[in-house]
Amino acid sequence: MDTQSPTYSDDELTASLVEHLASLDRDDSYRVERVLKLSDVETTELVYFEGSGGGSLGPFVRKRIDASVQIGGAYERLFVAQRAGRRFEHLPRIVDCRRVGDELDVVMEYVEGETLEALVGRLGATPDYARGLYPVLCEAVGELHAGFAAAGESGVPVIHRDLKPSNIIVSGVRHAADAGMTFSSLVIIDLGIARVWRDGADADTVKFGTRPYAPPEQYGFGQTSVRSDVYALGALLFFCLTGADPKPGQNMREQCEACDVPAALADVICMAMALDPAKRFASAEALGHAARAAYGLCLPEPGSNSTTAPSMAQAAPQMAPSSGRRPKEVSSVTPRRKSLLSRIPEPIGRIWNGMIYAATLLLLVGSHFAVFQPTGANRSYPTWFLALEYFLMVDGMVVLISFGMLDRRRLRRRFPVLDRYRGREFVTLWLKALGIMCVIMIVIIAVGNATGIVA
Repeated sequence: MDTQSPTYSDDELTASLVEHLASLDRDDSYRVERVLKLSDVETTELVYFEGSGGGSLGPFVRKRIDASVQIGGAYERLFVAQRAGRRFEHLPRIVDCRRVGDELDVVMEYVEGETLEALVGRLGATPDYARGLYPVLCEAVGELHAGFAAAGESGVPVIHRDLKPSNIIVSGVRHAADAGMTFSSLVIIDLGIARVWRDGADADTVKFGTRPYAPPEQYGFGQTSVRSDVYALGALLFFCLTGADPKPGQNMREQCEACDVPAALADVICMAMALDPAKRFASAEALGHAARAAYGLCLPEPGSNSTTAPSMAQAAPQMAPSSGRRPKEVSSVTPRRKSLLSRIPEPIGRIWNGMIYAATLLLLVGSHFAVFQPTGANRSYPTWFLALEYFLMVDGMVVLISFGMLDRRRLRRRFPVLDRYRGREFVTLWLKALGIMCVIMIVIIAVGNATGIVA
């Protein structure tokens, strides 16, 4: 891996380079080491700055962008903000940015480290990322969404639109099986297709992105927003937990279950990647907090006897040399075992549901006959009272109890709103509804007794 010369600090290097570039022909000042990426609209190169005295500085990353396709503007905004004195912890430092005709040339610092894609490939997929690294990634995206306005000004969100494992650089990673993992910094790169939010716009003028990580609105179904990056972050969480890209067009709940993603983290992924932007997390930071909280729900039960060796154990903080940043920690977690219901084959669950449906229908038919063909003491009650008693109270109780007994896995996939109510949340809601029905029953009987309808 190429490394930057340690002779200069970052500020000295930037000042020296800017001073030289003010008086020299920029194109002749760089030596191209190699081409990092090549596409129809952008060329990314690893370059060194060659001084007039024969010395060189670098490496740097230079991007030659075809500005005629209306991309690259985020680099210009970032360059202006950094020249005005702003510092961004999770974005690369731009040292030169200029337009020559329809070409935008951007020179920025070379960020050492490895991509998230390479990191997950080397250390393996694990829920541990949801505790340390992933929330920091969400903070980094939140920094981007805060905009590049000068101090005291209100910033307009910048939407990355191409968040994926190869565009996240993690530096200062140290990992050992018995000591855990720390990292010193996380940087988001490749702002080529990033755009600034425009209030009132119906759709993006340019549609780019990487399919497994791009939301529907990025392909002409509306204007991208911060929630579009939230969608990509949800896909990145899936990648960190499974080591695989999500499959576009397929149900995310089913993909999570197929990859044994813990239920709490699967809930976070499904909400972040909802097709309707309004149903996603409102911000990247909110998603990061939810992922960290979901991680806590995946911790082993107290007193559990787990023999699985952790892939990332808790580690004492360590500082990467020359980083100047507080290291982030990732600690070990062993996912809970699947619930009993999740281990039951779905065909059996469907048979069970069929029995519940049949029993419910039979009871509802019984209520119908009890109202319109009353027998015994019910003959003395008016029809309206019997309808109120059976259709509202009895049938309501039957439906509520039947729903609580159903295997709801297929219903959750069909109706995403049900994903919000699982485990304790569902039991709490169910008990409240049952309590309301009991109160209604008591009121009906009390009214009947008070009016003499019920003897």
